Order: sequence, then C-alpha cells, then structure tokens
Amino acid sequence: MREHFVFCGGLIATPNKSAILHLDANATTASPSRINLRIDHISRRLADNIPDLLTDMLEVAAYVYCADQFTGRGTSRMTEMGAEWRRRFRFKIPVRCLSVWKNPSILDALCDTLRFLSEDEYAFEFVESAKPQPLQSYIPFEDSIDQSFAPDEVVLFSGGLDSLAGAIDAIMGAGKRLALVSHQSSTMVASKQHGLLATLRDRTPPGSLFHIPVAINKGHSEAVEFTQRTRSFMFATLAFIVARMFGRDDFSFYENGVVSINLPVAEHVLGARASRTTHPQFLASCGRLFSLMLQRDFTLSNPFFWKTKTEVVKVLAKNNQSDLISGSFSCANVRQATKLNRHCGVCSQCVDRRFGILAAELSAHESADNYAVDLFTGAHQSGPALTMIEGYVLRAQKLATMSQHAFTASYGQIFRAVEWLAGLPDDNVARLWDLHRRHGREVVSVVDQEIERRSSLAGFLDLPTDCLLSLIVSPVAKQPDHQDPVEAEPTSGEQAEADPYDYSLKRTLLAIDKQAGRVVFEGGLEFGGQIYGLIELLAEIFNADINTGTFPDQHRFVTAPILADRLGIDEPSLRKRISRARKKLTEELLEKFNRQLLPDDVIENQEWKGYRLNPYLLLVNPSQLRRPPS
Repeated sequence: MREHFVFCGGLIATPNKSAILHLDANATTASPSRINLRIDHISRRLADNIPDLLTDMLEVAAYVYCADQFTGRGTSRMTEMGAEWRRRFRFKIPVRCLSVWKNPSILDALCDTLRFLSEDEYAFEFVESAKPQPLQSYIPFEDSIDQSFAPDEVVLFSGGLDSLAGAIDAIMGAGKRLALVSHQSSTMVASKQHGLLATLRDRTPPGSLFHIPVAINKGHSEAVEFTQRTRSFMFATLAFIVARMFGRDDFSFYENGVVSINLPVAEHVLGARASRTTHPQFLASCGRLFSLMLQRDFTLSNPFFWKTKTEVVKVLAKNNQSDLISGSFSCANVRQATKLNRHCGVCSQCVDRRFGILAAELSAHESADNYAVDLFTGAHQSGPALTMIEGYVLRAQKLATMSQHAFTASYGQIFRAVEWLAGLPDDNVARLWDLHRRHGREVVSVVDQEIERRSSLAGFLDLPTDCLLSLIVSPVAKQPDHQDPVEAEPTSGEQAEADPYDYSLKRTLLAIDKQAGRVVFEGGLEFGGQIYGLIELLAEIFNADINTGTFPDQHRFVTAPILADRLGIDEPSLRKRISRARKKLTEELLEKFNRQLLPDDVIENQEWKGYRLNPYLLLVNPSQLRRPPS
C-alpha cells in the first residue's frame, strides 16, 4: 500500500517524499495548492462565538476531503481483497490548539472515524500554526439576516429526497424551526437546493428556515477520485460547527435505513465499496470525536433510520408536498448530471430513487425524462452500470423472500451496525431483517407491475438486450423464493431432539471493553486478565472480517505460532491458556446463567488452521450487556 503525504497550510514537504499533495486553505487565489472554503449566510454574532478548536476542525475536514478527491484508488478491480482500493495517508497540518490535537483519545477517534468511513489508513502530525486565520476569514458576513433565529434542530440538507422529506416532516409535521446546512459541490446542485428552499419558504411560516450553504473545493482543479468516501465526514463537521454557532449539541442526518446500512448488491462489493455515509457506526464515531473535542456529549441522529426509501417518499405525500419530488436531486454522478441537466439513471442513487418513487405510487410527480437512462428500458453500458442494476434487483428478490435466519447468515455486515443502535440486540436484528424485507418487497412489486403492464401491450418487442427488462426473463415475484443453504438444515425442533442443549437457537453475546480491559458476556458476566487478552486479540480479526462482509464460514483463523507470538508466549503455553479459558467460560456461564457452552462456541479451533472467535458470535457495546445498578 503506497503512502501519500499531504502537507497542509503552507507547510513544505521534505525532499525525500515521493507521493506529495500540498493543500492550503489560506493560499493565494492563484496558488495550485489553494482550497476554496466559503460559509455563506452567517452573521458576525454567530461566528464570534466559535472557538479556534472548531476552526481547526473545519480545516482538518477540508484537507481530508480534498486529499480524498485528489488521490486515486487505482483500478476499479477489487483484486487481492481490495488492496488497490485502500490508501495510506500521512497528513501534516498546522493547528491553533496543538495540545488538544495531540491528545491520544482525540487522535484515535479521528483516525477510527475516517478509517471506518473510507477504509483507508490515516496518520496525522499536528504542528503549531505560525499564522492562524480566524473562522471569519472564510465568511462573507451578512449582518442583515435575522440574528435572533434559534433553531429547534440543525439538519444536513443535500437537496435529495431523504433530506427534503426530513426537512418537510420536521417543519410541517412537527412545527420545528430548522437550520439547514448544505454542501454545494457544483452550481447545478446549488441551484437545485436554492429552488427547493425558495418553495419551502413560500409554504412554511416565516422564520421556519435558516439556510447555511458551504462551498469547499480545491481551486479550479478537476478531481481524480469520485467515490469521495470522506465527504460525509466533511458534511458532518460543517453541521457540527453550525450547531455550535447556535449553541446546540446535536444535529440530524435524514436518510433511509436501507441506504444507511447499505448491504452490498453483490458478493464482490467489498468493505467500503458499499458507502457508509450515515452508517450507525459512523454517526456514533463522529459523536465520540465531537464529544471529546467539546468535553461534553454531542450526538448525531438519523430519524429516518427505520424507514425504507418508499416510506420516506410517502412522507412527502403525507405532508402534501409530492410536487417537490421533481425538484430534488439524488444523482451520484454530479458532473455527468450537470452536463445532461438531469439524473444519470444508472448510479445506485438514481436506481434507488426511481424504485422508491414508483413503489410509493408517486411517479406522476416526476417524468421518466428526468433520467438520461430509463430504469426499465434504457440500455446500460456493460460493466459496473449493468452489473449494479442487475445485482440491485436480484438482491431485492432475495431480501423479499428470505427468512430472518437466512438474512443474518448471509449479511454479517448487519452486526457491525447492531451494537450502535439503541435497544436490545436481538430486537434490532429482527427490525433490520423486517426493514430490508419491506424494501425487497417494494422493489419486487414495482418490477412485477411493470412486466404485467407491458405484457398486455406486447411491450417486450425491440427492447435493448442490455436493459433491465431484458435481463429479467420472468416476473421476479414469480421466481422461486430464495432459499439460503442454512435453511436446508434440520428444523430447530429436530436439532433439539438430537442435542438437548439446542445450541443453534441462541447466539452468544459478548463485548470488548478496551478501556477497562474486560470481556463482558450477556448478563454482565466479566473476565479480565488472560481471557480478556486472548479474546481481545482474536476480536481484531473477527471485526475485520465482519467489516469486509466475509461470510461466517470464511472467517479467518490465526495460526498457533502467530497467536503465541502476539501474546508473547510459546505454543505449549498458548494451548494451555486456551484450554483454561474455555473451561473457565464454560463453568462460569453454566453456574451463573445455566448456559451450556460447547468448546468451540466462543474460541473455535480447527486442526492445521489455528484459532478464531466463533463467527456466529454477536459483538455489541459493553453497556448493552452490563446490568444497570439497582
């Protein structure tokens, strides 16, 4: 993995660095390292309350975002488990509050948040800023605006369907006053946002909306990387700063839960190739970073997490605002959409948007001509676009018909989200299954309706061979229900007769509390010392496999020599330690909770392969397993 060195704020690179990018938010307009950063519609009263630390945060986020844009990821082929996809960044950034940025907790939280979001590796070196610029240098003040405005909620507003529905529901449904924060990545996106806001202002009580648009780009240069996985970190940082301007300790992303979890449309979509823009872990990680910076709790929420795209679109109809659908913008291919003056129709966001509108029976409010490529009859270029649309529909058919057992076995990625959700883990797993099942059924119903409509009109004649309808040989809902191999196993009753303990019916829940050096089991049973050290080490591999979407039976083992070396012991001592740990776990769980474990239920061993945590374990937050004080 090649290292990319990013020198920021006018710092000069040392000569022996090869892959170097210079970025400077305060460079002259003509400088090639110039970052343009502008925050509009702010009064001096609001900006004067912002400490230097948050100005640092804004610059750090802008540097990370621009480095992401101007550092390629290699080819689109995910060879060697995505080795070319992942990059390693080393930033050197001048800051105003050096002692804060050198705090190991804040540095770890920053790196962890970015690593999960983009799947790149990050290292930061912070130095004292020689000529610090205040936040005001990025703001053309507008003191004519209402300085008495106090929002009930700060909301990220992209101009897409979800953020539009969220804003409308909060204002018209709940009577809230909103501060809307927008990143304007192009003049076309800015135009869409302003058009929607003008209409909203006409339809809502005076003083309901306060809009803060922010522009961040690198001079006049063209980006080389368009996945831009760190964009949502920059977006969240903007909302964080605006929230603090208004004295608030929270803000909201509005996005449907299917997109937030973003299960891969196909098995080859590894890791962060499926974006994690509003994933529960990302929101929690950002909240942790911002809380550490403020030294008090700061929270990010997603009020639409338990809704599908169709259910979000219906929020517009519920508030009698369906006519705003056509004015919203959801396309991921902003550059292409700008040239065409319409949605591309082939990116995942366009496909998801179109299915959601059709399933909500609101297609009368958006012409099919709003898309360069028609959802059903448009020809798709061979490659990613064709693979994506086919995978999207096949995954929907699978989700519509699979049982909860098959869902959890097929999509281990959901357990990466469960520990960050409020409520009981088992309840959340069931709700995630139901959420995705509803989504699958909505997509399937749209496909079947389209096929039925065309069958009576001889509508399959002369269709392009690479359009969606040509790929579907029969109505999706009429195809055999998906049956995962795990569902071919004997029933739980049959397994219970063969095994009186019926181990298959209950997953073992545990949590790793690194701060306390304890591993916590369901019910609050805790172990430290050697048991903690062993399980914590194996959990590193377990979490890495979960994060890359590895199927349970393909989770990696750690060989005995490597595991012994990591623990600083020899192999005979390792075998004794594992034997003692298994025995201790079995005895304690049986005594305290009458829970019988098999030897491999927690620490699994296979001859010649080594050791691993059982891939069907469920890792959650320690607070979810510890019992509150009575």
